Amino acid sequence: MKKLKTRLDAFSDAVIAIILTIMVLDLTPVLKNNWSDYIFLSKQIGIYVISFAFVANMWYQHATLFDEIDDMTYRIMLYDFLFLIPLSLTPLATNMMASNTTRIPVMAYGVLLGVVSACFRLLTSSVMHFEYTDTSKMRQLYRKIFGRHNTIYIVSNVVLIVLAYFFPQIVLWFYLPYPLVYLLLSSRDRQQMYDASQLTTEQRQQYLKLPQNAINRFREIVQNQAQPGNGTTQTASHPQNLLTGWLDHPVGADSAGNPINPLDQNSSGDAEAIRKQRQAQWEEFAKQMKQASKTYRDQAHKNHKQEQDIKHDQVKQAERVAEQQQDQRKHDAEQAAKEAELKRKAREEESKQAAKEAERQQDLEKDSARQAAKDLERQAKAKCRVAKEEIKIAERQQKAQHKAEREDAKAEIRKQKLAQKAKQYGDHTPDAQPKPDSDKEPTNKD
Repeated sequence: MKKLKTRLDAFSDAVIAIILTIMVLDLTPVLKNNWSDYIFLSKQIGIYVISFAFVANMWYQHATLFDEIDDMTYRIMLYDFLFLIPLSLTPLATNMMASNTTRIPVMAYGVLLGVVSACFRLLTSSVMHFEYTDTSKMRQLYRKIFGRHNTIYIVSNVVLIVLAYFFPQIVLWFYLPYPLVYLLLSSRDRQQMYDASQLTTEQRQQYLKLPQNAINRFREIVQNQAQPGNGTTQTASHPQNLLTGWLDHPVGADSAGNPINPLDQNSSGDAEAIRKQRQAQWEEFAKQMKQASKTYRDQAHKNHKQEQDIKHDQVKQAERVAEQQQDQRKHDAEQAAKEAELKRKAREEESKQAAKEAERQQDLEKDSARQAAKDLERQAKAKCRVAKEEIKIAERQQKAQHKAEREDAKAEIRKQKLAQKAKQYGDHTPDAQPKPDSDKEPTNKD
């Protein structure tokens, strides 16, 4: 499997080299002196630089990762092929984004970078699990060291993909520092992983319990010390500037400048010395932590005592203030009681006055009601008299009408009788003259 591992390294290097070659061949040459063509070529070159930096970083990460192991498993080989598949699509995504820098190509490019990074993290995890055993808690160490930055990669990439939907032209150039940040953070995580692997099982368990600031302090201790050939410890002389110090750091070395691959023939003799140095550095760090913890406890005890004294003084002051407030409340309560008594008496007086006024008003209302009843009674009597008079007048009128009707009926009967008589007389004496109406009964002149 060692020979196969070497051939897999060569195969991966060849695939990555072909990817870079295809990307540069996709650049469109300028055949005419046209400024728009030159601007478009400049844009293509810029996008090519972004993709080149990403693929080159993947090559470096892949090379340093496989340099840490001398053998491999079928899982590592399959994960390596799985990593190369999306990485081979980088020229296509680059060409699409250079030809049409809109939201869909830029978002697809971001998705491709996320898939490649996820596949590589899967490959890294398998290599770490193959190199170290589970009994030494290396799986937990891997998640503790690499987990935080892996979360940062995922979140930042998702944010860029979402922003690419709205600002594709701007988000495009945010992918340029992505490989550099990935390089720095992953290299530092790998160095921390190597430093932690040199510790004993008990020390690794203690390492797992440390917060992030304590891990950074241990890393500073390792950075500030180097391991020379004679096995003694001295201060590291290589620059450690945060911005440019990493440029002068030996490639494939740990935080202190020592080779991180103990299988290397040049470093195999010092592997045990490096391991002892890391363990000694941890012991020194543990002592510092204990001393800092003791100092912290003493300072905390002192602060606690000061806080107790301050609280005691505050309690006394609060008691005095509470006593003053209580006296003031008593005075206020007495004053309020006096005012309440005065108000109560005033309300009683007002209620008595209101009762008298209500009684007078009630008497007036009774008198008014009696007077109104008398007026109603008089009005009723008057109406009754008027009604009686009206009834009498109506009766007299009715009687007169009946009498007139009887007289009219009698007169009509007499007329009919006279007419009959006249008719009888006329039939017997046609030349006779009608009698005067002297025989007619006199009418009632009432």
